[in-house]
Amino acid sequence: MSGVVHLVKTNPALAPLFLFGGSGIVAGVAYIGHCLKNGPDVIINKSAPQKPWQRIQPHENAKLWSPNTEFWQQRKERAEQAKTA
Repeated sequence: MSGVVHLVKTNPALAPLFLFGGSGIVAGVAYIGHCLKNGPDVIINKSAPQKPWQRIQPHENAKLWSPNTEFWQQRKERAEQAKTA
C-alpha cells in the first residue's frame, strides 16, 4: 500500500487511475455480493428446505434494475386484486 502512495506522490497523474480502478473493483465485488444474497438462481445454503426461486412471487421483480417499473406495479396491483376477490 505504501508503494502505491509513494507512486502517486511522485506522479500525481496516476491518482485518477487508482481511484477509478479501485472503485470499479469495489463495485464489482459489491455486485457479486448482491447477486449471491438476492439472486433467485443461487444456492449457498444447501441444507435450506426452500429453493430460492420459489421465494419470488409472480408480481415481484428479481432484477437489479428494471426500466419498466409500471409493468411491475400493474402486475402487483392485479395480484392484490386477485387476493381480495
